[in-house]
Amino acid sequence: MKESKCFLNMHKLFEAAIADYGMIMPGDHVIAGLSGGKDSSMLLRLLARKKVRTTNDFRLSAAFIKMGFSNEESVCEALKNMCEGLNVPFFTIQKSLTELMEREKKQPCYLCSRTRRLAIFDLADEIGANVIAFGHHRDDFIQTFMMNLFCNGSIEAMKPNNPFFDGKYRIIRPMVYIKESSIAAETQNSGIQPLDTGCSFSHVSERHFIREKLKEIYAHNPKMRNNIFKALYTPKTDFLLKTPSVDVLD
Repeated sequence: MKESKCFLNMHKLFEAAIADYGMIMPGDHVIAGLSGGKDSSMLLRLLARKKVRTTNDFRLSAAFIKMGFSNEESVCEALKNMCEGLNVPFFTIQKSLTELMEREKKQPCYLCSRTRRLAIFDLADEIGANVIAFGHHRDDFIQTFMMNLFCNGSIEAMKPNNPFFDGKYRIIRPMVYIKESSIAAETQNSGIQPLDTGCSFSHVSERHFIREKLKEIYAHNPKMRNNIFKALYTPKTDFLLKTPSVDVLD
């Protein structure tokens, strides 16, 4: 596939993020978490490309976790074919979100996310991997920041390079500098169709609510998107409050 200017620009940002946060080191074995969507598919393409600034001395695998959604079989087959075309080993894991929801009375998106992460950790043990890569892009970081602000009362986003179990594994998000619009444009230009697993909860989550509100904000002033992201790496902590000595919340 011919590499477009958009793809090459994304790869430049991709490598910058890997270098800035020390995401991939020589000898690492990276598992790319695939969902069938445009973001994780682009993640795999970027990881599979020969590196310029960062190391090529790492192994790459990919994984898809089946959660019991309606379109998963066709998505799984398409992802398998994509991985074969990129010479990337492909693994599937079977789980059941319905069983989890019956057993644990928690939000489906939380259960799904936690289950996928634990399943990939188990796979990492089996195949000797130590790094898990997810396709969260710059707009995901903004959305998570706003979700934590509004829903949890905290000022935080996601860690681009996050160690787990005393550093046994690392979860990395190397598309942190890449805009969703760039991913969408490259996906359209390349002719690769995003795949929908058939999740029935994707339009009822808190993240969906925040995403729609942010669209309204950006429509009012497009510069606000960059300003929110800039705030994630230029905090002025001297102008924040200290913890009150008494309960001040209603």
